[in-house]
Amino acid sequence: MDVRAEQRIRALLEDTSLARGEAFFPALVKGLAQALGTRFARISVLNADDSLETVALWDGAGVTRGARQPLAGSAAADAIGAEFCVFRDRAQEVFPDDASLREHGVRGYVGAVVFAADGQVLGELCAMHDGPLPSAADDPSILRASAGRAATELMQMRFSAEPEASEALTRGILKSMTDAMIVVRSDGTVAFHNAAACALFRTDPIWLAGAALAELLPDLEGAASEIGGGNPSSAFDAGAQLELTAHAPGGATVPVAVTICSFDLAGERLHTVVLRDIERRRREEQRLRGYARALKRANADLERSRRKAEQAAAAKTEFLANMSHEIRTPMTAILGFTDILLEDEASTPVERQDALRTIRRNGAYLLEILNDILDFSKIEANRLEIEEVPCAPARIFGDVVDLLRPRASEKRVELVLELDGPIPDRLLSDPVRLRQILLNLVGNAVKFTSAGSVRVIARYDDADRTLEFCVRDTGIGIDDAVLAEIFEPFRQGDSSMTRRFGGTGLGLAITKRIVERLGGAISATSVVGKGSDFCVRVPAHPIDEAGGVPGSQESDTPSTGRMRRALEKLRASGRVLLVEDGPDNQRVIRHVLERAGFEVTTAENGSIGVELALASLDEERPFRVILMDVQMPVLDGYEATRRLRESGYTGPIIALTAHALPSERQRCLDAGCDAFATKPIERVVLLETIALHLAKTADP
Repeated sequence: MDVRAEQRIRALLEDTSLARGEAFFPALVKGLAQALGTRFARISVLNADDSLETVALWDGAGVTRGARQPLAGSAAADAIGAEFCVFRDRAQEVFPDDASLREHGVRGYVGAVVFAADGQVLGELCAMHDGPLPSAADDPSILRASAGRAATELMQMRFSAEPEASEALTRGILKSMTDAMIVVRSDGTVAFHNAAACALFRTDPIWLAGAALAELLPDLEGAASEIGGGNPSSAFDAGAQLELTAHAPGGATVPVAVTICSFDLAGERLHTVVLRDIERRRREEQRLRGYARALKRANADLERSRRKAEQAAAAKTEFLANMSHEIRTPMTAILGFTDILLEDEASTPVERQDALRTIRRNGAYLLEILNDILDFSKIEANRLEIEEVPCAPARIFGDVVDLLRPRASEKRVELVLELDGPIPDRLLSDPVRLRQILLNLVGNAVKFTSAGSVRVIARYDDADRTLEFCVRDTGIGIDDAVLAEIFEPFRQGDSSMTRRFGGTGLGLAITKRIVERLGGAISATSVVGKGSDFCVRVPAHPIDEAGGVPGSQESDTPSTGRMRRALEKLRASGRVLLVEDGPDNQRVIRHVLERAGFEVTTAENGSIGVELALASLDEERPFRVILMDVQMPVLDGYEATRRLRESGYTGPIIALTAHALPSERQRCLDAGCDAFATKPIERVVLLETIALHLAKTADP
């Protein structure tokens, strides 16, 4: 609806606002014709015999009424059937049987149906012109608004003409009202009420009739006075709408929305008071406010989660880019120096040794990176396994410090181990994970310290049965903002730190998770430019308190002399079966064994390995040791070992696996293996493992 149409409707409503009853319709048709710019306007009612009777017709000079014509074939029939229709010109040609159009020489017609509130058709309201319709008549909003007002007046006229129907309608309306309604006399007492009012005030009709409004709504006068500028009557006259508290006779109170309208009847000023129980609405509003607060919190949480996810995604993206660099850097050295060794035949033995040491160092670094990534993936999948066995923490501390001291010495950094009081020789913990924690913390301290010292301070708390150690350095330190999330994965200060010092950014995250899996805690303090302290506390019970757990690694380790005799005896018979499907691994392991003086037979899968092992028994030349890869085509190492044991083979079988988990070792033992060695194979460890299990079968 455009502005002009709104203005026309407003003017039309103002012109007819004071007219009531039969006086309304002449004012309506005259105002409608003027608003639309037409010569004619008409309001007609539909009679029971399907005839149209003119209530009022404006012809430009005055108003006539009473004309009748059949509905059939008229333009009004189209308006009633379609609810709205418009014929800008030549209306007589479209409706040749419409006598009214012919009589007034109408060319343009626009009409709308007049509906009662229940959908009953009351009649037709139209505007007609003796030329083409003016453009203002194209907008249906003016005609429809006028038709709505006409319907109201027609219904009032009908009920005025039929008092019984009017009274029945009033009773029906009051009975069906869900809101309470009372009519109050000028003296402030209730003159009339509906059933809903009795329900609201929780009382009977006898009490409510004659009750004082001031008792029912004690706050009404004050609230109305405030709205009316000190005059409650002016608020009532204006149809005040308030939210108050209704008081029932028994003392109960109900929050209500109150609408008051005043009117005169038989010379007395009366007030109609409509009350709506808003207790449920208030509960709903309170519930909605709660939902709104919860939604606001959820949105805030969602926003924080989104930012955190974006930060995590950015960190992982940076991590992947860093890993690409960290993996390619040692691979470049490994492949580059390998090419040099293959192509440069003129290199000196010293140069070749230096190249080989570089390859080994970069290979070890690459293995550290892969181990970090694999450990973190196990942690994320909640598959990090802890194995508590008797161990010697002081020896672990010493081994780690001795291992990393050359790296510290290269940087002229002092690396010191300090034992703050006695530490039991044997405690129950996971030696592998303790060593991993220390390597991460001490390795980081050495990495980030360019001058000064790194101190490993360890003590045992007898009262709490906890092992405590701190790694204290004089390195670059950590900013407070970075320190707050230093144990989060993919964090290493910032990207410049990664570029400068290398690493995965997973070490401290892994360390924290391992410490927590051990039942302990880790903390960090730091001052930029002065250094950092990382402190760990883990529970560790002495062996006698833990029930004398047997089977420590130390008890299984043979003496040097016994190992030497075992190796010599192995060489005497000299036969080892290597079951390995990887040609390169075959060559490496075979070379290690043959350099140690062993005679090696190889098999590329478990099926061939079983055949060779059983054949050696038949030939009475059994293999003294079988090295069995667990993952192979045709027949894997687990099944091959089971078949050998089922066939009566009793010799040592050592599994070769890329998995170092306790569960993997247990799987190997369950299959019948005596021990296992992890890949990549370390020469000394492999030979010691072979010697250990040969010694078990040797004569004392």
